[in-house]
Amino acid sequence: MELQHELGFYEQVVGRLDAIVLILDVITPRLVFVNESYSEVTGYQTTTDKDITFEDIHQVYHPDDQSFFTQMQNYLLNNPNKTYSLFYRLRHADGHYIWLYTVCRVYKLDLQRDIFEILSVSLDFSGPINFERNLKPFTRDKLREINRSALNRISKREKEVLQLFARGLTTPEVAEKLDISFHTVNNHRKNMLKKLDLKNLAALVTFAVEHGLD
Repeated sequence: MELQHELGFYEQVVGRLDAIVLILDVITPRLVFVNESYSEVTGYQTTTDKDITFEDIHQVYHPDDQSFFTQMQNYLLNNPNKTYSLFYRLRHADGHYIWLYTVCRVYKLDLQRDIFEILSVSLDFSGPINFERNLKPFTRDKLREINRSALNRISKREKEVLQLFARGLTTPEVAEKLDISFHTVNNHRKNMLKKLDLKNLAALVTFAVEHGLD
């Protein structure tokens, strides 16, 4: 009786969350659990008593985001004790796409018994965002963190050159500011393009701004 009461309590808590909570059996595939927010956010009426297909799953992803589902599976399969998070677009039942932010982790994993279940929690980012003021610095900081290894590919002097380019200086002005030759500035620019796999100075300047070098 106490266990039933406890389960009922957690069911109420999950049911009231303004987020999609579901457990997906990847092998079948089948929804083991899904809360009411799923239908409220996506418009799809679904239950846990019927199997779905991988085609069903892929069809609700935006065409540009369909690879994310497979990437998520592979990551969690190889890192069962870690979480996987992603932003992606999902097709609403009425045809338009909504942005979701989802965090997933392994719920149950026993491949010998054909068990691979994933627990995910998703927030709808398509509507009004109460913390919009914080979203820009958050995105900027995460981008810097993700691309820190790229930033480390260029030398201290190259960063100085790039910072001046990002501030709007021309090649002759950069050369004068750093007391180096025009030819040396050009070499630094070419080396940075190669190291960062970028195509032109505009892309370099964008890279600099994203990494706080402006």
